[in-house]
Amino acid sequence: MPQKESPGVAAILAQLRHELRVQGIRVADLAARLEIAEPTLWRWLRGRGLTLDNLDRLCLAIGIDVRDLLARSADGGADRFTLAQERVLAADRSLALLFFLVLNGAQRAECQATLGIDEAALNEAIERLRRLGLVDSLPGGRLRPLTSRAVRWRPDGPLDQAFNRVVKHFFLGPSLLEGDARYVSDMLWLGPNGRDRVQALFERLRDDVYLIARQEREAAADTGDWCALFLLVRPLQMARVTEDL
Repeated sequence: MPQKESPGVAAILAQLRHELRVQGIRVADLAARLEIAEPTLWRWLRGRGLTLDNLDRLCLAIGIDVRDLLARSADGGADRFTLAQERVLAADRSLALLFFLVLNGAQRAECQATLGIDEAALNEAIERLRRLGLVDSLPGGRLRPLTSRAVRWRPDGPLDQAFNRVVKHFFLGPSLLEGDARYVSDMLWLGPNGRDRVQALFERLRDDVYLIARQEREAAADTGDWCALFLLVRPLQMARVTEDL
């Protein structure tokens, strides 16, 4: 049975991957610097076979001190939006989309193309996100999110309400299973504790899916799309399930 990854190790690995993304370092290029096979490096980035010596080698190769990495992973960026941040993002769908694009590793050119805006409008939006404390612009113009990858919003808060009002339609609307949709469904008995455990599993699975997305970017795949990922577990209302039988 595989050993469960501790929260501290997970935070260090997440920060290491974040540093690669911020610096724009491709895994293939880093593997070449280290003179190791690319699959070996992918295993290290998932914590498999990553000894302290190998971690030190990785840090040296990307120009940071392992002590800085540990300090940054202890901080890790905010894991929750402030109420003020939520209100601004909930009121401006384009600004919210820009933030989540940056959170997922998109840079200026990709953000501009995805949003269909000109450079001046993009710079203005980035400055708004910077003033909100959500995004930083690094030397050379690279964008870095200032929150953790798994940043959350308040239940029934401004972003939650906006998601229910607008975004959920794109996940659960009539076209849910149209096109190239991939899904798994099931019905099972779970109590509150079990649902909490499934939620924790969703969080870990999301990290794995994000790593797959990183691999796609590293491979420079040009046939991809921005895809929706929606993981849900909830009690069934059996009266509604059976009402049409």
